[in-house]
Amino acid sequence: MIDCSVSIIIPAYNVEKYLKAALDSIKEQTELPDEVILIDDGSSDSTLAVAKAFALPVPYQVVSVENGGQGNARNLGVSLASSEYVYFFDSDDLLTKNFVSTIKDQIRYNQRPDIILFSGESFNDSEYQGNRCVDYSRGFSGVFSDRAQFLDKALSQGALFCSPCLYVSKIALWGPEGLEFGPNFLEDEALFYPVIFACSTYVVIDEVHFLRRNRDGSTMTMAPNAKHVNGALNCMETTLSLYSFKSLATRERWHIRKRLGSHCVVYIVTARRAGLPVRVGEVVSTIVKSRSVSLAVKALLYGLRADQSDTVRKISRAVKRVGGFASG
Repeated sequence: MIDCSVSIIIPAYNVEKYLKAALDSIKEQTELPDEVILIDDGSSDSTLAVAKAFALPVPYQVVSVENGGQGNARNLGVSLASSEYVYFFDSDDLLTKNFVSTIKDQIRYNQRPDIILFSGESFNDSEYQGNRCVDYSRGFSGVFSDRAQFLDKALSQGALFCSPCLYVSKIALWGPEGLEFGPNFLEDEALFYPVIFACSTYVVIDEVHFLRRNRDGSTMTMAPNAKHVNGALNCMETTLSLYSFKSLATRERWHIRKRLGSHCVVYIVTARRAGLPVRVGEVVSTIVKSRSVSLAVKALLYGLRADQSDTVRKISRAVKRVGGFASG
């Protein structure tokens, strides 16, 4: 049996009510991780005190920094980690007891894949006033060495969940010379396709190991604002940058265009809900660079739905001006 190691990185900000339960779910694992690194992101409550008071039977670092956002906290955690694999865990959520043992078994028996993806469930905190309930089921299991085949299967199952709490990956993929989280809202969404395209071997297990807490005041449940809009715009820009990969297969480019279409819709809808203007130039530039018919159509439809006639006219002119669009 091949040995392997897993580090768990936890960014924490003002989660004094939830942090102990999250850490307990790590402590109660049937097979423990090799290290846990908690980054307190400038909390103004007793989060840091709770973290320091907790004891784990594995190497456990607690680092306090000025508030810089979840992405920066995760990047710092990566720089401190020493294991072969890394898992990003949110400080208000929970893990099933056999999470680490299952992940290590998949690493051992599948020749050290680049990434292991799994299912999750959401549950409502006792004080939660909303009605959000997301099913994070992958809907399939398998081992893939073909990126397009993996994406085809995941897309067909509606299972392209972007949260890093739903996958474990090789630490070699991360760092200043590799992948890093950005400072924007929706940084998980922006980074997901770069993660997938940095990998070449994928393991998917349709087993629930992550339990997401729905609670008031989290970034998952707050109303859209300018930060969400800028984050959605960054998702478009980051995904578009994948087009610079010269070795992309035709089907892989199709998936990028498909993802761009989704990001474009999210951006326009988020801007509208936040009461902010759509940056038409950015949308048009994305359409032109991707040369995608479906992206142009989606932008037009959602521009019309938003009753932004000037937006629609500008997008229409861009579509007419640029020929040779791809069909997807």
